[in-house]
Amino acid sequence: AGPSAAAIAEGNIERERLWRAVEQLSERCRRLVRIIAFAERPDYARVSAELGMPVGSIGPTRGRCLDKLRMLLADGEVA
Repeated sequence: AGPSAAAIAEGNIERERLWRAVEQLSERCRRLVRIIAFAERPDYARVSAELGMPVGSIGPTRGRCLDKLRMLLADGEVA
């Protein structure tokens, strides 16, 4: 037996809330979060080329973007 219908619905609601929060980030953060969300181990050279960002800036930028995302979700700014 898999998850209940209620559990599936709740998971869907949380995913929708997360992606609405992502949409509130800056364009640079949105692009970076989308890349890291769907790559098991993002290739920083590819990310650097795609975003026009030095490889050494990716980790700190990712950290700031994820902090902002956490704040949006924790503050209830996302309905």
